[in-house]
Amino acid sequence: MAKARAREPLLVALATLGLAVLLYPGALLRGEAFFERDLHLDWYPHLAALGRALAQGAWPLWEPGLGFGQPLLADPGLQVLYPVTWLELALPWNVAYTALVLVHLALAGSGTFRLARRLGAGRAGAWTGALLFVLSGPVQSAVNLWHHFSGVAWMPWVLLAVDTLVRRPGAFACLGLAAPLALQVLAGSADVCAMTLALALLLGVFRLLERRRASRLRALGWTAAALALSAALTCPLWWSAAEVVSRSARSALPEDVRTAWSIPAAGLARLVAPLDPARVPFEPTLWTSLYDRPLHPLLFSLYQGLPALGLAAASLLARARRGRALGLAALALLAVAFSMGPHSVVYGPLCWAVPMLRTFRYPSKALWAVSLVTALGAGLGVRALAGLAPLRRLALASAVLAASLAVALVTARLHTGAYWAPILGAAFAFVLALLGRGVQPRLGRYALAALALADLTAAHQSLNATLPARLLFEPPALVGPLRSIGDGQRVHIWDYQILPGTAERLLGRSDAYRAAAPPPGVDQRVLGFVAQRQFLVPPTATFFGIETSYDLDNRGLFSHELNNLCSFLRYVEGTSVHTRLLQMGAVEKMVVLHERGLEHLRVEAAFPSLMGETMRVLDVDGALPRARLVGRTRVADGIDGLRALSDGGFDPRDEAIVAAGAPLLGAAGSPGSVRWLERRADRQRLETTSTSPALLVLADAYDPGWRATVDGAPARVVRANFAFRGVPVPEGGHVVELVYRPRSVVWGAAVALAAVVVAAGLLVAGRRASARPRA
Repeated sequence: MAKARAREPLLVALATLGLAVLLYPGALLRGEAFFERDLHLDWYPHLAALGRALAQGAWPLWEPGLGFGQPLLADPGLQVLYPVTWLELALPWNVAYTALVLVHLALAGSGTFRLARRLGAGRAGAWTGALLFVLSGPVQSAVNLWHHFSGVAWMPWVLLAVDTLVRRPGAFACLGLAAPLALQVLAGSADVCAMTLALALLLGVFRLLERRRASRLRALGWTAAALALSAALTCPLWWSAAEVVSRSARSALPEDVRTAWSIPAAGLARLVAPLDPARVPFEPTLWTSLYDRPLHPLLFSLYQGLPALGLAAASLLARARRGRALGLAALALLAVAFSMGPHSVVYGPLCWAVPMLRTFRYPSKALWAVSLVTALGAGLGVRALAGLAPLRRLALASAVLAASLAVALVTARLHTGAYWAPILGAAFAFVLALLGRGVQPRLGRYALAALALADLTAAHQSLNATLPARLLFEPPALVGPLRSIGDGQRVHIWDYQILPGTAERLLGRSDAYRAAAPPPGVDQRVLGFVAQRQFLVPPTATFFGIETSYDLDNRGLFSHELNNLCSFLRYVEGTSVHTRLLQMGAVEKMVVLHERGLEHLRVEAAFPSLMGETMRVLDVDGALPRARLVGRTRVADGIDGLRALSDGGFDPRDEAIVAAGAPLLGAAGSPGSVRWLERRADRQRLETTSTSPALLVLADAYDPGWRATVDGAPARVVRANFAFRGVPVPEGGHVVELVYRPRSVVWGAAVALAAVVVAAGLLVAGRRASARPRA
């Protein structure tokens, strides 16, 4: 019996994989690849960048090709230290992301099963809750949001570990909490970690109140140890990330950016009706009322379904375990209110009370917590159905039937085609009303659970699109001319979608990458991808090894200086300053769809596009080398630095704008030459020859983590030309070496290594304690 119970989480994991075949037949049966949204824009390019860094023998700390260079490890969303990432690197491209999805679906299902059993859902209820969680709309909508999806999968495991530690505090339980918590942190979603810790805090307090005073103190001590151990194990990531965030726009997000993709009041209907954007005809006012703006929402589906919500409601009506059910319901309501952002009265006071919440974007992410507590409540409801009083059962059946009629009206009015939803809701109400009267209780509970699972499966069977892998990995026509640039030079691909109003101003439409004449019968999601891939929308060019420049900061992690410089380039388009900035950034070629303001640049190549415009590759005449020596410097920073770059007397060929504290040089003309000796992701070696003291300027992003030596002696790395890297060198011949080694990574790795030793000690101590005979 005990062995069979121990195998059940594995069986649940296998069941979730079976459901995956129904949900993603393209990926699992036809070898297709997931691609939507940030997957093809961010995940695949960053994984390719990580693979290139490792192939060079470099530490996975910095990627020089992403918009003048960006940190790798310090960006939590890139999951550099997450174990699953290393599995993905070993797999073919077309199955790498599919493996990530399957691993985390199995984790989420098995963890929720064990947590539901712990809360008293029973075997059938735990099975139901586990499968409802992985099938819920918010979880399925996270499939193409890799770091959030990974973090969500660890939520039930962290909560289970908290419950275990409070009930049986000790070394093993301490490790049992530290491990899943550390893995969730390494998965990279700070938002999911925050909501998990909030749920864990409430669960821990509830469990502590059930314990004696002495046991409470012991549990609190071991909990503190587990939190400290988890923080130490993940120190290289969060310390590096904290440094990057402190220098970026993410540290002070505008409210309109932070609260985007909230849930309007009318949008709450998406919890009970399948109203994902693929089913609702586009109309700006309607989409704004449902999705907060006339754009695709962050979470395509919020659907929980009437049968699943009916099971959760049943747990509230039964006497057994009502306290737990009420607690879950209260958590769900609070999370829903938070997900509404400025559309509710809860979000503002919470952000005022907890200022850290202001660094998190998009309140609708709270629906992941709603999915978990709803699934747990539904699991309790399956068990509670047997003891539900007839009148309460009939009242619940009537409420579900009335809600089904309302969903039917919405479905008919919006022509969504999701007619199964009210039909299954009505069937749920019918079976619930007959439970115990002609329908055996056990059979009836299984039927109600099956209706809930069938409802969510039908709703999300085509939610996540896939496409033939060759479309994702074959280089488009633009790659050829862009790969012909000089050694170390960069390209600039115009971004029409990040800055609001850009597409309207330059292309005359709001959707920059909409196909002009879409072929009939082609999935519009696939067509949109093909259009974006044709144009190499930033940063997709990085996937093909093309180093870019002046990218816009869609993740909010650029330094203030780099972010301002990239925005400034757009501001001065059509002027001589624009050309000078391109030359200064070692930009040899540009890719654009528009012509206005760029008439002075020579067209090197042109290709047709699905958007209707011609994709043009422009040659930037006079592009400066990636590394060069200048003999004259001028001090200016902030807005004065941008004015200095705009000054007609500024010539980046022999002068640099430097930050305060950098050496002042006054030699006229070019003082010498530079030769590359080595260029890897985290290391650069150059040979300089100059007739006077000079400044080595590199068209690479400045970051305080870069360390420099000149002939082996430490040298300063200064910020040059507002956001680039500079190293002062004496006259004569010298070898300059730059290595990216942020102190946060070095010291963080030392702390993590010490934490591993402590964890090993706790493991030994736990084994000895378990082997000791009990009195």
